[in-house]
Amino acid sequence: VDSRLFEVAPPQASLASIEAAAASAAAEAHNATLRAVSAWPLVPSRSFDEPLTWLLPAELDQSVVIGSALEVPVGNARRVAIVAALDVPRPEGVKLRPAFRVIDIAPVPESLISLAVWLADQFGCARTRALSLVVSPKIAAHARAADVPTRTRVLAVRRTNVAVPEEGLTKRLRTVVDALATEWTAVARVAEALNTTRASLNKLLELKLVEIENQHVDELAEVEVPQTDVDREGDEAALVAALAEAAAVNAGLVAAGAGTVELTDEQVAAVAACEASDCATLVMGVTGSGKTEVYLELIARTLPAGRGAIVLVPEIALTPQTAGRFVTRFPGTVQVLHSGMTRHQRAVAWDRVVAGDARVVVGPRSAVFAPVSGLGVIVIDEEHDGSYKQDSEPRYDARRVAWRRALLDDAKVVFGTATPRPESWHGVANRARLHRRAAGGELAPVQLVDLREAGDSFPITDQLGAAIDATLRRGRKVIVLHNRRGYANALNCRSCGYCFRCKLCDVSLIVHGQQASNQTLACHHCGFREPVPRSCPSCHAVDVARVGAGTEKLELELAERFGVEVVRLDADAARVGGGVAPILERFANAGPAILTGTQMVAKGHDFPDVELAAVIDADTALAIPDFRAEERAFSLVAQLAGRAGRSAATAEHAKVIVQTWDTEQRFIEYAKTHDVEGFLTSELDRRLTHGYPPFTRIVRVLISARLLPDAEGWAFAVAEGMQKLEAGPVLGPAPLLRLSGRERAQVIVKTTHAVAVAAALRAFIGSTQQRRQRADVRMLLDVDPQSLV
Repeated sequence: VDSRLFEVAPPQASLASIEAAAASAAAEAHNATLRAVSAWPLVPSRSFDEPLTWLLPAELDQSVVIGSALEVPVGNARRVAIVAALDVPRPEGVKLRPAFRVIDIAPVPESLISLAVWLADQFGCARTRALSLVVSPKIAAHARAADVPTRTRVLAVRRTNVAVPEEGLTKRLRTVVDALATEWTAVARVAEALNTTRASLNKLLELKLVEIENQHVDELAEVEVPQTDVDREGDEAALVAALAEAAAVNAGLVAAGAGTVELTDEQVAAVAACEASDCATLVMGVTGSGKTEVYLELIARTLPAGRGAIVLVPEIALTPQTAGRFVTRFPGTVQVLHSGMTRHQRAVAWDRVVAGDARVVVGPRSAVFAPVSGLGVIVIDEEHDGSYKQDSEPRYDARRVAWRRALLDDAKVVFGTATPRPESWHGVANRARLHRRAAGGELAPVQLVDLREAGDSFPITDQLGAAIDATLRRGRKVIVLHNRRGYANALNCRSCGYCFRCKLCDVSLIVHGQQASNQTLACHHCGFREPVPRSCPSCHAVDVARVGAGTEKLELELAERFGVEVVRLDADAARVGGGVAPILERFANAGPAILTGTQMVAKGHDFPDVELAAVIDADTALAIPDFRAEERAFSLVAQLAGRAGRSAATAEHAKVIVQTWDTEQRFIEYAKTHDVEGFLTSELDRRLTHGYPPFTRIVRVLISARLLPDAEGWAFAVAEGMQKLEAGPVLGPAPLLRLSGRERAQVIVKTTHAVAVAAALRAFIGSTQQRRQRADVRMLLDVDPQSLV
């Protein structure tokens, strides 16, 4: 037998496998010639603290700079990434993949990328979370749309060849049809880019103008967003959009065509102090002293040098006069940003700033990230306002961020207020003082009313009632602040004392509604609502009492007693009344009238015919166990006092009435003499003694769980870890009120090493995530919290 019959022939490689191997080798050889770049992947559902590395195809090489947006492969999905560095070393043992394309959107400025990295470290969040604050809305939209695996299918739409009818379509629907391409585009992307709804697309589907089907993600086209006439409008129209209520202009809340005014000697000196400063200046001026004129003049001197400005305000809707002053002073070059803008409107506004068409940006805290090139000055108006601290992640403080950005951009930052925070008073060495009101006159005198002697006359005491009556008889207006929403503070059973409480939170329910027949009980924490019961669930008695008075009850009492128009401004009134501006318009257009409400009435409103300002209960803020409670109470009273007597016509009889249960409280003593510096000196002494900011920074960890033992156990673990770190005094764990069905506890660290503490806590939170998820335990990290409850 031929032995060769038993020999096994070597396998013959197929032509296809040989070609595949050759192609792979060629691809690897080609990739070896490509540049490597690191970039931050923007994945809404994930967080990254370090950039990843991709290859840059030769055809993209010349168009990529630091800050460019790339479409890159991550797993089986296409993602958006922001270039962090070029020509980086290749990680060993990692097979790099090339980027798909460069997204044709203006790069993120390097200074803003640096700002985002700094912010993440300072406030203890992931760097990609911080980076999401500085990218354009269009890049953010790409990132959201790309947060889907490429192998999945999504609902998509495309234009058909059916002719558009001459009638039967609104102007808005015609705009949508004109913008749609004949290629498939994701419905979600169309809805976001064109500010339309699925219902609108269904209307077009009925008319056979579009097709809607499921399509692969990686086969979808981009949306070409048309720019409408509204988008092209600037100055005054932008302000109207920002306020979302054009009536504010008609009511005189926004001055029309206001030009320059001659500055007072104090204002001239303040402008000079800001210009001479290396970076930060605190402009501290009494209410009505003309701080806004200082800002306007400073910006007017900045713009001719080719530099831009950012003006931060607490909330556009509550301060329409301030926003309007900038729009009318610098027509055509102001972009107003606000929370009511759609994503499309925000994208158009962002592009306007990038193009240099808008050199002045006015907006709330997020405006600190506006892409103003050649930034020359950042103004933080009403810098004492707590809204500059963001409550959700990333939990940044816009005041601290503004200072850092000014340093990075070689710009100046101005903190303006009548009542500075102790942190600003201590931390900003360069100060400018405005002691006198621009229109002349002194601050209105403060009269204290001791509520212990008021008897049954609360909330409108005899002294307050007489002052309101006299003011209205002179044809003037009154502002009455009562920082309690609702009709009554609680509902109690007169028979057994039962208090109606929220089923999900450890708080009493608030009575809402001005008519007994339709009153409801509401929780201001979780949103739970129910009708007012007819009887007590404990003893079944029908004798239930509404305890205390909120703004709704106060509105009724004022109207019944004085017979004039009473306008209420609080969150509930704004929600059902179409916003803040119509409410302010009613008050501005009324004759003798009363504006009552929560702290919203103490914002920077400028009504020249307000002669009397009053606080129903100045001690309300002190009920919160927080080291900032007295600071807030003092600021609120001082800011409200500044609403009275702002014109020569009202200065003579102007008055402030403060009702309190303790006339000898520290903040009351300083408020009644308008002694801001005295209060700040006293408050700083107290904080130094007890180790509170600005002498330390506070790092807070909030732990919540369905079960109390879980919340307490993890809180003890956090406290033990912080004590081992030895970075400063550790307070807690301390129990907190149950909210939204979750038990809560917190741990607080007072430290001068906040960045290190935040990093350690982030590492702990990340390493324990899976264990905590099994028990539904959540942890929230907050650096520089504004509240400890």
